[in-house]
Amino acid sequence: MSRLRWLLVVVGAILSSSAATGFGAERSRPAVAASSFDIHKVDWASVTLPGAACDASKPIRLHHGRAFVTPIPRRWSRDSFYGKRGVTVDSGWEAVVFGDLAGSGEDDAGLNVNCNNGGGTADGALLYSWVIFSGRGGRLSVVGIVTPQVQPHEVLPTILTIAIAPGKITAHESFYGPHDATCCSTGRATTTWTYADEALRPGVPVITKHPSTTPP
Repeated sequence: MSRLRWLLVVVGAILSSSAATGFGAERSRPAVAASSFDIHKVDWASVTLPGAACDASKPIRLHHGRAFVTPIPRRWSRDSFYGKRGVTVDSGWEAVVFGDLAGSGEDDAGLNVNCNNGGGTADGALLYSWVIFSGRGGRLSVVGIVTPQVQPHEVLPTILTIAIAPGKITAHESFYGPHDATCCSTGRATTTWTYADEALRPGVPVITKHPSTTPP
């Protein structure tokens, strides 16, 4: 065998061995995990709300934290809308509330929502609620809507604050009496919403303070 031919055989064997080693190393290398969804980085001013948040017939897409629903849902068809033909939806005036609702080690989020008549005053509010979102499975999805469970007739809508914990959401309800001014609801109640089978269900509200019975 000539010296040149011998060198070619040796070089070929080395290259074949290196290639095999390289491919083997590639196969044994652990797969890189896909980046997880971070619910804390969601652009909440642009999310899509379920239509039920304002009794709409289709989903509500926010733009800069606001949307306009038309036609006016039937439940508010007799309210004063200052000549407008739809319901205004506002969100984001309170901080998003985070908590591990499923007990999975991943946070869920609550976004406050206000359906109103577009008049620009607190007297124009129609409904306050919190839409609860999950980021499990790598995408944003709606878990449910927390709404007031104490709502006396012919007064302003009950105001809500919430806290999210494993298996439950505690809703603190500030409701109005017939003598309350717009600034100052005097009734208080607490409703515990339980989370089971991927659904939220309200418990019986506990009234901790009845509204004032005397005119201001």
